[in-house]
Amino acid sequence: MLSQAGQLRLKIPPHDLEMLSFAIANPRKIKEWADALPRMNIGECARQLYTAIQEINRFKTDSDTRFAMLEALRGPIHYVCESLSSHYLNRSIILPAKEAKIASLAQALQNHLSIGYKSVVAQQLPRLKIYDKDAHKLSAKAIHRAYTEKAHVLLRSLQLYYPAPINFWREAHLLYAIAERFKLLQTIEQDPEVSNHPATTCLDMYKRLLLLTTAKPNQLRQHQIKQVYDATAQWVKFTELSTDSEPNGLFAIDLISDTPPIYNALMRHPDHTPDNVNVRFFDAATISDHLRVQLQLPEDQQHPVADFAIPEDMGKDVIRLLIQAWGTLTERAFSRIKEAGQLKVCVGLSATHYFVSGKADFNAMIHDAENSGVMGVDFDNQFTHVGPTHRRDIIEKGDVWGLQVNADNNALDSKQHAIEEEIAKFSGQATPGKPDKYPSYICNIVNTSPGGYCLSWTQDAPPQVKTGEIIGLQETPSAQWSIGVIRWVKQFKNEGARMGIELLAPKAQACGSQAIHKKGSMSEYMRTLILPELRATGQTATLITPSITFHVGYKVNMNQNGHVTKAQLVKQVASTASFNQFQYKPLTATASGASQQPTATNTGKSKPDNNDFDSVWSSL
Repeated sequence: MLSQAGQLRLKIPPHDLEMLSFAIANPRKIKEWADALPRMNIGECARQLYTAIQEINRFKTDSDTRFAMLEALRGPIHYVCESLSSHYLNRSIILPAKEAKIASLAQALQNHLSIGYKSVVAQQLPRLKIYDKDAHKLSAKAIHRAYTEKAHVLLRSLQLYYPAPINFWREAHLLYAIAERFKLLQTIEQDPEVSNHPATTCLDMYKRLLLLTTAKPNQLRQHQIKQVYDATAQWVKFTELSTDSEPNGLFAIDLISDTPPIYNALMRHPDHTPDNVNVRFFDAATISDHLRVQLQLPEDQQHPVADFAIPEDMGKDVIRLLIQAWGTLTERAFSRIKEAGQLKVCVGLSATHYFVSGKADFNAMIHDAENSGVMGVDFDNQFTHVGPTHRRDIIEKGDVWGLQVNADNNALDSKQHAIEEEIAKFSGQATPGKPDKYPSYICNIVNTSPGGYCLSWTQDAPPQVKTGEIIGLQETPSAQWSIGVIRWVKQFKNEGARMGIELLAPKAQACGSQAIHKKGSMSEYMRTLILPELRATGQTATLITPSITFHVGYKVNMNQNGHVTKAQLVKQVASTASFNQFQYKPLTATASGASQQPTATNTGKSKPDNNDFDSVWSSL
């Protein structure tokens, strides 16, 4: 008996066009027209293709001719969409109006192309029902092409942190149901537009959609989502799609819904029973197991499963996420609580370091320590700004002389500051506030939990808003900056962007750290954050560093306003594309950071200018 999914009809436009406006209506002429398109003028090329593909979808013709016409336009459409991607990828999460329209154009082009191939399938259905061999061959090819175009549409949506378009999953599931009904799933197809991958089946292409959408893409960066999509071409053979009455699959698929796979354990609808003919079960646990093995292997050792390959540029943080995504059902550690309010945030390690340090100048804090005496001075202020991050009496509680001297000098500085403020007010020449080196933003709170926040942007999100990025959060102007990491990003139509923040620590200390190499040379000082011990979780004090230069086992100098402590990084507890988090073991301390300069600065040459190096970090 044909299931309810098999009885549904593909949604296609009416075939009511008698002739084409852009070319003579035969495949050869359309190919000549496509070859003559002005490819150097992407805008004009896209405009002409947008008109042409819609006309072909409405043109009254047989399925073989339609398929040949679509094939003539497919290459140019792929070329244009690839060219358009530079306008909307690697930009801010909330795209400006122009870039958003360009992304929508790319989506429309490939969506119309997939509609054309669905039209071919719809026209072939009567012949499929009588088991026509030619119809079988053409329909399998058309379904394969439709899935390929839909995969690009899904990939683009996920890279922009949007859900799949409306009816995307309904049509994808229906194509699967048709291919299953007429035994087209295992037909092998070679795609001339995908030269770097072997021939695949319709089932492979459908399962690539399932793999990509279940990979927690909102917790990945744009290039990482593309990495995962490319890897799925080789990984699909390690997945299973079944109709078992006692399923072991982690995910369940309702073929008559417009929803992606959901966790099998979460299916609660009355119709979602194991023997329902419209439900399929998807399992990718084997991939999760193979990835886990890879993490445990030495770097120079091959994976024991010969035909399982991992892209060389795929980071361990991505691999860990995929192990979790495809291996187990994870539940939230804390419940969410709806809450109204706002937070001040800064994005990125450099910006967070800047605000945590009280807006101190990093170069002055690190390299001019000899001018600071026994106080930790904020060199960005003509008056000494003393706080928990800067005071030596906080860091060196046993130094009573340091405490007394600091107290005396602080009192003098405070009096002088007050006197000069009064003079400035009297003369009407108050010094305007110095602009912040790094921007801060106001975000609305959507909900909270003990483990973090869900925040929405009230303004355009900066380009630095990416998954795995360090973020500073301040509840009130007088409050300390908390440290978090952006775990996921989502966009909602007409509602802007939202991001999920995991809190790492309620406060931090800003410092500069340099790696000490085995031969005695040292790296440049880089911005780092010291996070305090978290007794509730058993976490010792940790160091947040950039994602490069620092590794487990390295010895480091940790410079806090001229006070240098030597430590060793003993364990990596977290890693993303933007930062690493290490547990460390203190070794020895020196009184001043003046002598702890990179080897290159001890050769009699002039002190290097770190401004260029710092700008690199702020742009990453």
